[in-house]
Order: sequence, then structure tokens, then C-alpha cells
Amino acid sequence: MLKAGIVTFASAHNYGALLQAYAMQRYLENLGIEAHIINYRPKEIDNVYKLYRIKKTKNFPKKVIMKISKVIKIETKEKWRKEKYINFERFIDHTLKTTRPYNKLGQIQASYLDYDILIAGSDQIWNTDLTKGFKPAYFLEFGKKDAIRIAYAASLGRNDIDKKYILFYKRYLKNFDYISVREKSMISIFNDLTDKEVVQVLDPTLLLNKKDYNQLKKESKYKDKEYIYVHFIGKDSKLIEIADKVSTELNIPILHNFANKIFKNELDYHYNESPEKIIDVVKNAKMVITNSFHLTVLSIIYNKKFITIPHAKRPERMKNLLEMLDLEDHLIEDVRIMPDLKELEIDYDKVEKKLENERKKSVEFLQKALFNKKPQNIANYFTEGDKFDCYGCGVCASICPKNAIRMVEDEEGFVYPKIDAEKCINCKLCEKKCIYKNNSSMILEKFDSKVYAVINKDKSVIKNSTSGGVFTALYKKTISENGCVVGVKYNENMEPVYDMAFTEKECEKFRGAKYVAAKLGDIKEKTKNELESGKSVLFVGNPCQIVGLKRYLNKEYDNLYLVEIICHGTPSSKVFAQYINAIEKKYKLNVINFECRNKKTGWQKSSVKVTFEDGTEKYEPVRYNNFTRAFLNKYISRPSCYNCEFTGDNKQSDITIGDFWGIDNIIPGINNDTGISLLKINNKKGEEIFSNISNQIEFYKSNYKDGYRANHKFPIVLNLRRIKLMEEIDDMDMDKLLSQYNQFKSKKNKNKKIKKRSI
Repeated sequence: MLKAGIVTFASAHNYGALLQAYAMQRYLENLGIEAHIINYRPKEIDNVYKLYRIKKTKNFPKKVIMKISKVIKIETKEKWRKEKYINFERFIDHTLKTTRPYNKLGQIQASYLDYDILIAGSDQIWNTDLTKGFKPAYFLEFGKKDAIRIAYAASLGRNDIDKKYILFYKRYLKNFDYISVREKSMISIFNDLTDKEVVQVLDPTLLLNKKDYNQLKKESKYKDKEYIYVHFIGKDSKLIEIADKVSTELNIPILHNFANKIFKNELDYHYNESPEKIIDVVKNAKMVITNSFHLTVLSIIYNKKFITIPHAKRPERMKNLLEMLDLEDHLIEDVRIMPDLKELEIDYDKVEKKLENERKKSVEFLQKALFNKKPQNIANYFTEGDKFDCYGCGVCASICPKNAIRMVEDEEGFVYPKIDAEKCINCKLCEKKCIYKNNSSMILEKFDSKVYAVINKDKSVIKNSTSGGVFTALYKKTISENGCVVGVKYNENMEPVYDMAFTEKECEKFRGAKYVAAKLGDIKEKTKNELESGKSVLFVGNPCQIVGLKRYLNKEYDNLYLVEIICHGTPSSKVFAQYINAIEKKYKLNVINFECRNKKTGWQKSSVKVTFEDGTEKYEPVRYNNFTRAFLNKYISRPSCYNCEFTGDNKQSDITIGDFWGIDNIIPGINNDTGISLLKINNKKGEEIFSNISNQIEFYKSNYKDGYRANHKFPIVLNLRRIKLMEEIDDMDMDKLLSQYNQFKSKKNKNKKIKKRSI
């Protein structure tokens, strides 16, 4: 049985939010799919519906008094608030089939949710005003890589996108295999942001019929009463005027959901009805008057007479729905233009036919998305010019038969292919070889990854290594067998570059983490030449560069050993160069080495070490240093790092190495803070490599889940500071600029402490 996970506003204490979540889940179950609501409860949403919500204050005694006062008020004068809260939480926990609660994206990612299908929607999950910023979880930035990802009837809740988030939408819409939206206006907006087809579909509540809702419905205490039902979202004076007029003309009292008496002729008011009973309230009403989209939907499903007042901030979805069903006359903005009630009679036979036609389109979209194979994405940098689609691996330039492609640095310091139109013969080889979403032609061995915690037995190696010294063990074995090693070093200009080493002494320059995008030069060509000569080559690099090399070589070599680093993103070489230049100006000395992670103060609290030409050394904790802090905060990485497909249990290399973070919780007792490496074996050749170095290392068996519990397994998350910082990199001294984005250094209570430690 297929399993589906749905992420939406399923924790909101709002009838529409919960009913659309229920409808999506129920519809999938009707299709024979096991469906769960992924219980994502970001604080920005949950705080709105907290039972004992109080104003923020730093005064603790005042906070306690306010909390006590709030509790007393609710327990004595506003019991209905507690009843409503209980009713909605019961619906979420028991009527909906939910996972455990998650407050943050990282918590969902760490859960390894095993769904074949992931669905985002419906409701206004893409409305950054409601979510208080951009939330990648609502763009399915979690789950299995091969899961089908569907946006169903997702909504912006507005007619445009906040400009500062345009790049975010462009990046995270890439996650989806199929995209549908609720409002027609979103199609033209999103067509400029994605290469995928964007279609309009019905809200999930309209996928179900009256029979489905009758099974959910529970009788309300008003079932034998005659009333007009008025449902507010926020107090709306227009709605009040219209409802009073209708009530007077029909001589029928009003039942409404506000917290106190409002109308001239009232049956009752309620504010704590459960979602199941609100269905019965609508079913038994003589007429419904509302500014709620979903109460309008329920009115249509139960063939009720109704008037909808456009929502003041978000009227688009109401207009779309009523125009679609030829019911736009029921959208009334002002009592002064309200037609005679006889003109508001509805021929529901015609409405049902139109609704069935629209439902058919939505069902066709879902059938295609749910039961077809995951579509192949053929878009790449050459077809779209989208920088999220280019890893800068340079394979296109290396294989071009006419040398028509150069890798050119952009304004952020990252290289991209530039085609000389006069030389280009339009052979499309660059597109065919491009590694973006296009590595399926490389046959990968079926293999269950094996993970180990590794410590080099040589204490002097440990001392000079970033973590546990596994890289040194690897290169020593290769060099001892007359092989060569490819890694990253600093050249004479302090630029990180890929180079080839034939001695242990040369390999030592490859040691140490270098958090910068390295220049490739002609390393692929050199590697191929050595392989063709019969020499063994140990190639160590970022996952994307490993894949680029494999695409360039275009065949398997028994004498090629591939080792990838667990990569957290590749920062801009331009930012790094400008930062080094700023330090040199500050100290009036040239920098000859920059260690991103020196273990003078320990492995887990390592330091940045800068060495100057006169032998002077400067240290600063990694988390305080302006450059490494910008890297750790994901402010300066290549665009493709935010869209990387090679994270997690990637098997494009023979082995994967990195730091074994969180080791104390996995294998207690082996950590003495000098460094522990994680080594992941990805295939049989990886087993061979591991066997060859096993006499140099101490190793402890683990597994992928534990090894990557505190390690990098998803693409880094794009943030607004990244966009802003990269726009400013040419505006001022880089050290000063990065300092403005360093939260630690911006805290007044730490300024003096940091100043003493600063480089």
C-alpha cells in the first residue's frame, strides 16, 4: 500500500484549516492510500491559538501575574475558550491521523519519514505573512529523495509575492514533481519561477461529497431550531449589516460564532463548537452568511442559500470559486447593493454539474501525480539559466569538442559556464553531460552503506588532522603503493585549488578543512592521464565534483578510488579572498595559511588559526570568527548548495568521510576531544579501501541513522541574510561586512569578550 504524508495548517484552530486537512486525508484513503498528517506545528502558527496567551515581557514577576490572571479569567468568565481549545485539539489528535508533533523543519528531517508520496497543501501554507517568514517545510524540504512531491491547492493568500522572497520560491518550488494551486492568479506568478506546469485545482474540501461529511458530522444542539447561520472571521461590520437586513426580511433569528450578542434578532451565539458539529450547524441552517471561504464551501456542499462577504485581506479564493460555479451574484460587499433575496435562489442541479466538471480536472491532476512514475527533470543551467541548477563542476567545459565553454566567475564569486556562440556547434553535449538531475546514467552498485567511527592510531596524525585522521591513513596507503592523490590545498596566492600529489609531504597540504569553493583548473584531465597510465588515483573532493569527474571520465576505472567529504556547502572564493585581504590590511602582513578548524582548543570547540608570513599566529573560536560564522550560518554558499541532490546517503563515491558529530550519544567513552572521523562505505570498492587502512585505525561500527543524526543530510536552507549579504560584498571591507552578520559579535554583553579573541 502506498503511504502519503500531508503537510498543511493542521494545527490551526480554524474550521476551514482542519476540514481541508481532513478532506485531503480522507480523499487519499478513499483511493486506497495510507495517509497521515505530518503534524508540523511551527510556533508562529501555534502561538496564535495558545489558550493562555499573554503579552511578551522580560519582567518575570509581571509575566507570572499576567499568566495567573489569564488562567483565572478563562476558568471563570471565558470557559468557552477552553472548551473550544479542547474540541480542536481533540480533532487534531484523534480525528485526524497525525504523526508526532514537530516544531521545526530539522525535527521532521531527522525523523526519516518513510512516505512514498509527500503532499503540501491546501490552505495558505505559502503565505509568508501568516507563517511570519518563509517556511521550507511547507515546500517538502524533507523525506525520501525518491518520494513523489506534490503541491495540492497550495495558496499564497494574496495576489503577489513579497519581493524579498522571490528567490526562495524559485529555489523551493524545485522540490515538487507536480504543482497545483488554489487561486488562478497564482499560475501566472509561478510560471515565472518554475519550469514545471502549474495548474489550478479545487480546495480539498470540494473533493469530498455530502456523504463523506455526513460520516464526519455530529449533531449540534441547534438541529431542531430555525436560524440563519452567520460565521465570522474577524468582526466585520459589512457582514453584520447584511445579516441584520436578511434576518429582518425573513423574520428568522441569527445563530453566529462570535463571542457575544451582536444582532437585533438572535437565536444564540457560540464560539466553541467542534469541527464535526459545525457541519451540522451549516446543514440545518435556513441560510448561511459568512466571510469564510470554507463555510461557503460547506454551504455549497449542503445546497444552502448563502451570501458570502469578500474577506477584507484575501478575497481572491472566494471570487475564484463563485465565478467558477456561476455564483458570483452571491458575493456581496455592501448592504446597499444587495439584490432582492429572491434573486439569490440557487439552481443546485446546475451548480453540481459545474462542480463535477471542476472536480474531474482536480481528480485527473491527482491521479497523474499520485500514480505515475516520478517525472524526470530535464531542466539544467543551459536550458533555464538558473544558478540553482549549476554545481560549477566544469564538466561541460572539459568535454566541449570545440572549447566553446569557459567557466566564468559571477558577481558572487562562483563560476558558471559561458558559451562562445561563434565556436558552438550546438551538439548539446554540455546538456547531456550536465550533472544536475542527470546522473542516472552512471550505474550505481546496490549496497547497504556501512558506517564507522574512526580514529587514527598515530597521535601525531590526530594532532595535525581536522578530525580523526582518516584522510591521512588513506593517502599514506595510496602513496605507499606508488599511487597519486588529488585534494585541495592553498596555492601561493591563498586560493583553494585542486591539485595532484605524489608524495606524503605534498599530501600534507591537503589536510585540514577548507570552507571555500576550490578552483578545478585541469585536474580532471590530469586525473584521466594518470588513470590511463595505470597509476592508482585517490580523488578526494566535494560530492558534486566527484560526480562531475565521473561524468567527464564516462567509464569505470578499477584504479580510481573516490572519496567524498561530507559537505555543508561551498562558500564563495571571492568572499574568502576579500576576507583574507581585509586581515592582511589590518595586520599589514601577508597570510600564508588559514586553518578553518584547528584543534588547539579541542576538536569540538575548535579554532580558526591564521598564520602570517613572519610566523605570527592568530587564533579565534570557529563560532566567533566572521568568515566561519558566515559559512556556518549558510550566508555565503553557492546557490546550488541550497538545492543539492548529493546530500545524505549519497553513493556516488566509494567512501564518504567527515566528522562524527554527536559521538558521545552514539558510542560513549571513545571521545577524548582530539577528533573522531565518520567513515561511510558506499560500495565493494569502498570495502576494499577500508580493509587496506584498517591496520592504521581504530574503528567502531555504527549505522547511517546514528552517524548522520548530527551531520549534514539535507541541502542547506536558504535565508534572507544570505541574499542581503551577497548583495553587499563589494560595498565595504569584508571583515567589517561579515561582522555585521555575526550575531555573537553583535551582542553588546559579549562585545568586550569577543574583541579580545578576535583575529
